[in-house]
Order: sequence, then structure tokens, then C-alpha cells
Amino acid sequence: MNRIAVAFVHGVEIDDPDFAARPSELLRDTFADAAGMSRVDADNALVVEPVAWAPHIEERQRELFARMYSAAGARSFFDERLQGIVRRLNAGRATALIPMALSLVRRTLPELPGLRYPAARWLMLHFTGDIIAYDRKLNETNYVAAHEALAAALARLADKAGDGAPLCVLAHSFGGVLVSDYLYDQQETLRGHKLVPDRVRAAMGTSALARGETLAWLYTMGSPLALWSLRYPDARLDRPIDFPGADVAGRVTGLQSEWVNFYDPDDVIAYPLRPLGPAYERQVTMDRPMTVRGWRPVYGTPLVHPFYWTDRKVMEAVGRSLAKGWRHLNP
Repeated sequence: MNRIAVAFVHGVEIDDPDFAARPSELLRDTFADAAGMSRVDADNALVVEPVAWAPHIEERQRELFARMYSAAGARSFFDERLQGIVRRLNAGRATALIPMALSLVRRTLPELPGLRYPAARWLMLHFTGDIIAYDRKLNETNYVAAHEALAAALARLADKAGDGAPLCVLAHSFGGVLVSDYLYDQQETLRGHKLVPDRVRAAMGTSALARGETLAWLYTMGSPLALWSLRYPDARLDRPIDFPGADVAGRVTGLQSEWVNFYDPDDVIAYPLRPLGPAYERQVTMDRPMTVRGWRPVYGTPLVHPFYWTDRKVMEAVGRSLAKGWRHLNP
């Protein structure tokens, strides 16, 4: 059996080792239905690897938060109050929005005296802090650490699925920026511009999959990549990544390779990609607007942002595409 390698890349969210558990389950279920196979066979056909790139940056954020309040108070806030809420959000449980929202509007918390609205400050620190810390021009250490984590995860995928396995990447939120930068660096390095740091090169080894050369499907969800275009003086991205990967470029029709950018019009972090310019129009198969998680009032707000890959409609679309590719690989 020829297998498909699948990587889940999280966005700017708290470190949670189980962040991909529910999305992986949904993907395998929808893939099995579309491919007409048992769940056991689907588990074998799809080799899944979560990419956790946040721990290095989050540790620095916790240190800063503790300096502003206290080490004990920050530890209590993260470990007792916040971790459980975020893990429930990652599992797709909308009820977790209630304690999250209540924390954000609370002027004070008993464990965090001093600066007011500590939970809202944490949110600002966490989301903007990841972006500031990741900027290569400001601090290459964090940039390299995030790319090293992605390279190591892709190398593990290559070991488990085979280095020639077609690669599917699902990237949520800022994870889409990370994936785009990583692949851009790989492709520019092959063109003679050395952008891949030595630590990243060591983490990926000699794997073609880890270089993104077998990339066949890319799904960005709730992506702020359009905002990243503001780094460039003409307000356009210089050039998107080459898609699909070089090793599958000749098999696009059979594999039905695609780059689909899912966005909910109520999600203020998410933007379409094709309007960024002609190059993106050529590379991005589709900007797909979705009403994530239905029409309940809470999902008709920007709070919908965490719920893309725990939405069955989104994962059904991905599962159907991978099932078509799998049939081509296993006639």
C-alpha cells in the first residue's frame, strides 16, 4: 500500500501536545467514508504527525508574564486556569469559549494582582508575541527553532510513511505563515540562495519529503498570510511558494493536488489569498469561504477562529481529496 503523509501545523496557540487529536480523528473518519474503507485501513493509509513549534516561543512569553506579575501567579494562571480551556477549544468544544470570554473581561484575577485585565493581556502577549518573536529580521533564534521543529516532524513523517510519500499539510492560522516561509526557504535554497539554516538542515537530513518536494496537498485555514504581505513595500507578497512540490508536479492531475485556503467571513484573522496577485492566482487552487460550525450565534463572530479543523465540513472536503489521491496511488 502506498501511504499519504499528513502534517498538522498549529497556529498561535498555547502548547498542547494533543492539539491534533480531534482533527486527526475527523480526517481519518471522513477519509475512510470517502475511500470506502474501514477505519483500521484508513489509519494505515494516512500517516499523521502533529507539528508543535510553539514551546520555545511560549516559554519566553511565560517568563515575561511572570516578570509582570509573579512566578507563582503566572504558573497558577497557565496551569490551572488556561491550559484546560485551550485544550477544550482545540478539541472543538465551543463551551470552552464561555470561561475564556469571562476571563478576558475580568478586570482582576486573584492570582494576578497588579496590572488589570491580565487574561486580555495574556491574549495580546500570546498572539502578537508569537508574531514579533518569530520575525527573522528581529531574532533569527526563534525563527530557526520554529523551522527546526517543522523539519524534524517532517523527517519523522518520512521515516514512517516513506520518503517518497505524497505530503499533505494542514496549517491553521499563523501555522500557514510558518509553512509558507519554510517551503519558500527550501525552494530558494535549491535556486542557490542559502536560506535554510544549518540547524534546520540537520533536523531534516536528506529527506525529500522534509524539503517539501513531495507536497501534494496544502490546506491553509484561518490564515493571516495576506497580512504578512505588509512586510513588503508594495503591500504584496514577493512570490508564493511553488506548488505542488517538485517531485509531484508531473502527477498533479492524477493526485488531484490542490492548495485550498479555507476562511470564514466572520473570522477577522482570516483572509483570501488569490487577491494578493497573479502569482497567487496561479498557485492557490481555491479560496473557499466556509460557515464554520454552522449558524449558531457564537460561530457568527470572530470567535470562530479556533474551530476550522474540528469542523466536519472542512475535514470532509480534505478527506474526499485525499481519498481521490489515494485511489490514484493504489489503483
